[in-house]
Amino acid sequence: MTRMRLGSLVVTQAALLASAVAPLSTTGAQAPSRTLDEGTFLISRSGAPVGRESFRISQSARGSAEAYRATAQVVLGDRRIIPTLTCDSLGGPISYDVSVQGGSDPTARLQARARPGRFSSMLRTREGESTREYVVPAGVVVLDDDVVHQLYFLTIGGRRSGSITVLAPRTGVQAVATLQSLGASSVDIGGASVAGTHLVLTAPGFARREFWIDAGGRVLRAAIPERGIIAQRDESPR
Repeated sequence: MTRMRLGSLVVTQAALLASAVAPLSTTGAQAPSRTLDEGTFLISRSGAPVGRESFRISQSARGSAEAYRATAQVVLGDRRIIPTLTCDSLGGPISYDVSVQGGSDPTARLQARARPGRFSSMLRTREGESTREYVVPAGVVVLDDDVVHQLYFLTIGGRRSGSITVLAPRTGVQAVATLQSLGASSVDIGGASVAGTHLVLTAPGFARREFWIDAGGRVLRAAIPERGIIAQRDESPR
């Protein structure tokens, strides 16, 4: 069992199996969804191509409210990351499932579920299982270290600045981040200039993220300067 960070605590495996891995409740037939964003990011490190991320974000009714579902396949060299995130109308996580295959790390699978004020996860690797539970406020946002499109949920509802709690379940880091707008800044995509807003996210334990969004909040470009990472869409959002 690893030591927890920032407001997280260890729970027994039995308790987690009863709550974190339980299927989400549903009523009636699955509601139709509409695609909010879909595309591919080309990822480079220090100017050299290292991978790509193909993603889709959709919205559908969940009871009397709207819910979001974000899926992706991230390929970084010989490592493949497949995340599926379900969020409420504020971008707060309802469930998060992610598998990691290849690379220097052993194959891993994380399953996480939310309940009021808590977010519980189970991580399975070749070395065994570990469980964690996080104490989280309303509006917490999941932000995986190796996934770009999840930045979309930082600006849900027109948010462009302020404090926001971010959580990276795979690494066990939770922190209060500061979101700051640097103003209008266009992004060149496929030879065309796309109007955007330049944002910066900083938080203890997280690498600084800079990203650009269009008027609809769709991520155009993202960068992690200290890692030399740049993710750029290959086509303008449609």
